[in-house]
Amino acid sequence: MILTELKCECGAEYRCAESETLKGEPGTLNCSSCGQIVVHWASPHKRVYRCVIAPDRGYPVVVPPPSP
Repeated sequence: MILTELKCECGAEYRCAESETLKGEPGTLNCSSCGQIVVHWASPHKRVYRCVIAPDRGYPVVVPPPSP
């Protein structure tokens, strides 16, 4: 099993579990928040994706204060 993480341009984050033994089909992952194509694969291995952070639930970007 291969685990990877992907991020959509809108900020949604996905985790992928790819089996090295189960047969799958080529496909496309569309973002569940904005509908954009996040990834397209041609590998014949089984893949499962899960949204782990929606863009409205992510951590805000904090700008560090200037150096003294």
